[in-house]
Amino acid sequence: MDRSIIEKKILDTFKRNPGHWYKHRAIMKAARIKERDYRTLKILLLEMYRNGLIDQKGRNQYAYKPKQEQKTGVLAVTSRGFGFVELKDGSEVFIRAQHMQHAFHKDLVRVQILDKQKGDKPEAKIIEVIQRHLTEFVGVYQQDRFGKWVIPEDKRIRVRFAVVEGEQSAARDGQMVTVELIQWDEGHPEPLVRIKDILGYPGDPGVDIALIVQKHDLPTTWTSKSLDQAESFSEESVQNEIENRTDLRKLMCFTIDPETAQDFDDAISIEETPKGWNLGVHIADVSHYVSPGSPIDRGARKRGSSVYLVGTAIHMLPEKLASNLCSLKPQIDRLSMTCMMEIGRDGQFGKAKIMNSVIHSNQRFTYEEVEEIIHGKKHTYSDQIHEMEKLRKVLFRDRKSRGSIDLDLPEPIVMLDETGFPHDIKPSKRLTAHRLVEEFMLAANRVTAEYLDNKFVKAKLPGIYRIHETPSTDDVSKLQMILDRLKIPQKIKTPVKPKDYQILVEAVRESPYRHFIEKVALRSMTKAKYSVENRGHFGLAFKSYTHFTSPIRRYPDLTVHRLLKQYIKQDAANPPSQASLEKLAEHCSQRERVAIEAERDHMKMKQLQYLSKRVGQEFDGVISGVLNFGFFVELAESFVDGLVHTGSLKDDYYEYEENNFSLTGRRTRKMYRLGDPVRVKVTSVSISEGLADFEVLSN
Repeated sequence: MDRSIIEKKILDTFKRNPGHWYKHRAIMKAARIKERDYRTLKILLLEMYRNGLIDQKGRNQYAYKPKQEQKTGVLAVTSRGFGFVELKDGSEVFIRAQHMQHAFHKDLVRVQILDKQKGDKPEAKIIEVIQRHLTEFVGVYQQDRFGKWVIPEDKRIRVRFAVVEGEQSAARDGQMVTVELIQWDEGHPEPLVRIKDILGYPGDPGVDIALIVQKHDLPTTWTSKSLDQAESFSEESVQNEIENRTDLRKLMCFTIDPETAQDFDDAISIEETPKGWNLGVHIADVSHYVSPGSPIDRGARKRGSSVYLVGTAIHMLPEKLASNLCSLKPQIDRLSMTCMMEIGRDGQFGKAKIMNSVIHSNQRFTYEEVEEIIHGKKHTYSDQIHEMEKLRKVLFRDRKSRGSIDLDLPEPIVMLDETGFPHDIKPSKRLTAHRLVEEFMLAANRVTAEYLDNKFVKAKLPGIYRIHETPSTDDVSKLQMILDRLKIPQKIKTPVKPKDYQILVEAVRESPYRHFIEKVALRSMTKAKYSVENRGHFGLAFKSYTHFTSPIRRYPDLTVHRLLKQYIKQDAANPPSQASLEKLAEHCSQRERVAIEAERDHMKMKQLQYLSKRVGQEFDGVISGVLNFGFFVELAESFVDGLVHTGSLKDDYYEYEENNFSLTGRRTRKMYRLGDPVRVKVTSVSISEGLADFEVLSN
């Protein structure tokens, strides 16, 4: 008998007898289903239960279940197995591990709301996967007498994949492979997959990047139409556009970038005036080449930003544009958008003008070269560099007087050998040259935001802003608690102001806890994001701020360029709607978070690879987190985190004191507190699990 007929007969029988519990044989008899269809009946009963049509009691009793509320949303799975589904109205429902069914992280699913509730969120179970977010995964290949398997690298997937029988592959035990999902339904306890690519063993060059790309679903290829569009532009197209722009080719300007930079998206110029300076910030005009809705634009929007992994980058734009036509190379004409600013000796801004321009960069400087000039080395452009440094000091002093927070956190710089393995990690150095470029970019971003804001107010035209909201009272209280526990006599007032954070940073400038406190202070602040509502930037103490200076690597900057061009032409006929811009702002904020997570994960991989060759060695560090089972230590030079488990503390039994952020010996009263300096030995490293174990050495 056809499955659909059997299912209808079963359901009709249940509906005629609501509340009555049936065993398999009883429902078969009541629904008049023949013996030969008994196995199909058992399968259908299980499917109907999982789809929420009937209830189950024990292993083989079923009853009719009145229809419950169903909704759709996107699943977010945690590493602990449970998850949440964000519904279309913005609310969330809790999903237990046993109610995940066959869904993966980020799948579009249909859920059935349950009567139970987990905390403050309603509880639900997944009844259908509407659309897979991913159909390709990365994992470790294994083979035993029961079959061929792939253990997914993503720890949120808590089942192994079964490689389909007969699938021929050269994969070997322990190798990383990419697999393609074939099927996962009621008849298969494990997802069925076929091996697509063999990446190599975990330590092989390039495997770590493939893992990051897969884990974060990073787009790495371009459509043929996108590449054709990129190839259609040439140096001739630059020359053909010059007559439509303000010609600034005689203006002396140059770029300042890292030694390894491949693309240059900003150039700067300066002219001293009787009242101060004219500062020019010239940004690559990506919007001239990338029109809305074009093949390249669709790819760039999907990416949202470039992703900078250790030793490589996944660019937001095709290489032809990013490293060539849109790059402000020296001694060649380039299209740009220029923000010219009049700035007084007191740091106050006068008139500003934003224009479509063409420039001719005179020099490509590295940060180190500019630093040498600042400190006295002679150069053709020494006068300009020194004037820039004078202006930087004025701008920084003015920004600081407003309460702008200047954190100086070093970042790990990883040196790779020819195979891609890290042979050294050193903290970054923030040079005066870095500060100079940063200050000028802040100025341009601020001025363009004010321009957008004024246009918005006067003509009701929308803008897109980079906002950073005031920290919550709870987060400030937690920060104050940490300061009190560390006996740092600094009180943060409420309501908190940027100046309070600035005072704190200055107070710990000479403290051994300096970088730790700066990190804690940074964590207490909200994350900056994009919005059509100009709510100001708390950290910078600016009333208006946006991103204008990096359209090669950030889609919001490209959007701001398009808006500015439209408003410069006073073309208010077809402005983008506020709703569409808000949707874009949310998308760009989300893509930025993905990029940050991918970069952080890859950095952690490289740090652990570095540490894996140093098991048994000793390092200085600081306690960066305390839990009931041990404490985390961040190494001073390489910034690698590792765990000192309480089981390794042999001199006493240590108890966790949550309010004191410490572990305290019951007998000796010896304490390991958050922020304390310690010396540790590396005892083990697991790159695949993302963990390092340390042993604390006697003080």
